[in-house]
Amino acid sequence: MRVLLVEDEPLNIILFKDVLEDDGHTVVIANDGVAGRDLALSQPFDLCILDIHLPRLRGDEVVKQLRAALVHGPVIALSSSALGSEVERGLLAGFDAYLTKPISPSELRDAVRRHGRRTA
Repeated sequence: MRVLLVEDEPLNIILFKDVLEDDGHTVVIANDGVAGRDLALSQPFDLCILDIHLPRLRGDEVVKQLRAALVHGPVIALSSSALGSEVERGLLAGFDAYLTKPISPSELRDAVRRHGRRTA
């Protein structure tokens, strides 16, 4: 799968990228919400993984803009907040799943397996 990872924390980028690439996925990285949105609008991805708290544009705003632009591919939220209101806000914004940091490699793999689109 081709995966867009939008994350601004360097250690998380390394961890998530390593797990995804070890599983055979191609990973494209963006470090802020604007760059992530622009990549998602200009290139096809089988899955987008977006941090909620990003510089320049929050992840929930990115997913709203993607959905408004008729990008219907699966999008997973990453957040350090497990508050019910934050999770609900994310799901209402258009995320398909919401993962709370810290995220183990097995949690990431499970979410990718459940929500990722396989292309031929």
